[in-house]
Amino acid sequence: MDVKTAIKLYKMADLDSEPKKAHRRYREALKYYLNKNDITNKTDGESKANATKDDELLRKSDSRVSNNFHQLLVDQKASYVGSVKPKFDLGNDDLNKIIDTDLGDKFARTVQRLVIDSSNGGDAWLHVWLDETEGNKFKYTIVSPEDITPIYDNSIERKIIAIKREYISLDDETGKNYHFVEFWTAEEAAFFKFEESYLEMLPNDCIISFDKTALIDEEAANVLKHKFEGVPFIRFPNNLMHTNDLDKYKGLIDVYDKVYNGFVNDIEDVQQVILVLTNYGGADLREFMSDLRQSKAIKIDSDSGGDKSGVDKLTIDIPVEARNSLLEKTLDAIFLQGQGVNPTKLELGNNSGVALKMLYGLLELKASALESEYRVAFNQLIHYILQAHNKDKDDLEITQTWERASVQNWQEKADMVAKLSDVTSKQNIAKNNPLVEDWEKELKLLEEQGQDSYGTDPNVLAEEVSTGQAGAAGQGGDLREGVQPKAKADPKGN
Repeated sequence: MDVKTAIKLYKMADLDSEPKKAHRRYREALKYYLNKNDITNKTDGESKANATKDDELLRKSDSRVSNNFHQLLVDQKASYVGSVKPKFDLGNDDLNKIIDTDLGDKFARTVQRLVIDSSNGGDAWLHVWLDETEGNKFKYTIVSPEDITPIYDNSIERKIIAIKREYISLDDETGKNYHFVEFWTAEEAAFFKFEESYLEMLPNDCIISFDKTALIDEEAANVLKHKFEGVPFIRFPNNLMHTNDLDKYKGLIDVYDKVYNGFVNDIEDVQQVILVLTNYGGADLREFMSDLRQSKAIKIDSDSGGDKSGVDKLTIDIPVEARNSLLEKTLDAIFLQGQGVNPTKLELGNNSGVALKMLYGLLELKASALESEYRVAFNQLIHYILQAHNKDKDDLEITQTWERASVQNWQEKADMVAKLSDVTSKQNIAKNNPLVEDWEKELKLLEEQGQDSYGTDPNVLAEEVSTGQAGAAGQGGDLREGVQPKAKADPKGN
């Protein structure tokens, strides 16, 4: 599909309603991620613990402190899934080197940012292109979910046939803000630039619409042939339904914020005791306060023994036990619905591997749903990299290896590796060694260590050890299988 067809399809169909809802949910989730929960709406997103209500007599405190559970859950998932970047194996060392080089050092950081974006927006987006200023070097970057509107075909697969990207940016030449709209298809891209008069803006500077009639049909200026076999935007879904994480527990966070801040306000208000004077016999309230401070007594006029002369006080009773119970139950529900690990429930001690797996059970379910969607997206990224080097193949087999970053019982894992070393290959032992990050490098180090230490073939060395001909270097022990050091002779003859 060319750009003109994509633009006509966009102008004819109502393709903005669904993306606008997704963009609105992303902005809301991003607000919660930045610890600007709804409780802070009246304080412009700032948590305040000393705010007051001027129109209230007894309940003057109006603290609004935001609890940042959403960021904790999102960062927990991003670290669990993305701290150890996935590894790709194409079965060819030359192709693997190309992939590693083009992904570069920023790939690990990109994976975590993708997880955060998809957790907030339901989808994360990665844009790829060839930089002509650097000799058509392959590059990629993350694009905000708020900028993207996908255009689908009418098939049952709902395949993305074009992408509309819109954003506001500063023009370097004029120093003015312009609204830029880009249309990308599998063949080409077209770019449009609008002044502010074309735009309808929300109070927070978010674009909700622009004049579609301004899009050029006959002569689309600034058309680019991007040289990729496909739309050069890769979608990374958060899950099968493309929903964000906040929708699961936003109401629970709002309940927690409401109860927590109500608790804080009650504690502030309870310090303000209001005295009620009945038949006070003094001249004014200043005399009353002076008598109370100096004499610890006050004057009361009593007409008879049956009147109610005296001093009463108005205070606020705080249901501490009920609120503590509600806060605790709400906190547990937040981490249950958010499928995370509740740090307040962690128990110190030497927990077994099974106990730790159970602790991370819900988080693993959420991470597995994300990984299954990301695998498809990363395969597409690899194909784009190979296309940039003219080495792409349809029948290419791509193996992805994912690891989780979680608390583990290293002693238990080390004991297991030691017990299975005699019946397990070196490769699998190196893969499961808790001290090893790169198992291939570890095997090479083991091989180099053996050659440097003994300077001979392992089979020859084994025979020398058995006949007592091994040198002094061999008596220190060997890590290779089937090689046992000769015991040192006891000077006393034992």
